[in-house]
Amino acid sequence: MHPTQPSWLSRSTLSGLAIFVLLASGSREAAAQAPISTSKDPAQWALIYSEVLHKNRELLKDYSWQYRVEVQENARLLYIDHLDARYGADGRIETIRLSQDLQIKPRQGPLLKAGQEARLREVEAKIETLKRRIGDYVYMTRGQVVDFFDKARKTEAIGYDNALRLDAEDVLTKGDSITIFGDKSTAFPIFLAFTVPLDEQTGIRCEVHFRHLRQLGAFYAAKVSGRFVELGRGGGTKALVIDVESFDYVAKP
Repeated sequence: MHPTQPSWLSRSTLSGLAIFVLLASGSREAAAQAPISTSKDPAQWALIYSEVLHKNRELLKDYSWQYRVEVQENARLLYIDHLDARYGADGRIETIRLSQDLQIKPRQGPLLKAGQEARLREVEAKIETLKRRIGDYVYMTRGQVVDFFDKARKTEAIGYDNALRLDAEDVLTKGDSITIFGDKSTAFPIFLAFTVPLDEQTGIRCEVHFRHLRQLGAFYAAKVSGRFVELGRGGGTKALVIDVESFDYVAKP
């Protein structure tokens, strides 16, 4: 059952976008040493969660996987990309485009073509902003994790066994909100969502659904949905939606 959720490319853009999809770190060994459910201290919870994030990234460096990236603007599909991904020697995720399905028809004539190219550049600029914000919230620093756990309201996660729900506001930015569903015994994240205002007219909402690789003692972000919402003239809204799925995790040869 899914939680009740707070509700949501040039190659360089896709490569950067791919970075946020793998949330970093957690091992079965670390979780077994200090289950999050045994501690009442938010600082201890934060320490455990930060360590889990770090170790998970290290485990996944030995694997490759694939992404399916779907981009929509105002409910109109723009394109779908299929990517192959893995960690490189420098510790960053590298992607290779396997295929691209462009849904918008190329415009004919210099003026129409220039207008379409400008529109796609605007879309990519929004994707870059969305990517940076998602990275901020998925890869919170240890200090930010401590602040989140200190502020968070802690309740049982409805629809899950032995899971905790944490909700907090004004964590990274004034006016933001973060929700995390986590497994009490492993401290692995199950679901993460955040909203953040960029200014009076624009904001970002994002949801991340995790899947666990229990044989490995790790987890990954199986589905990510990000929405860049802009208030238009006359009270209307424009929305850029990015849906990312990751799958086919295999050990590197």
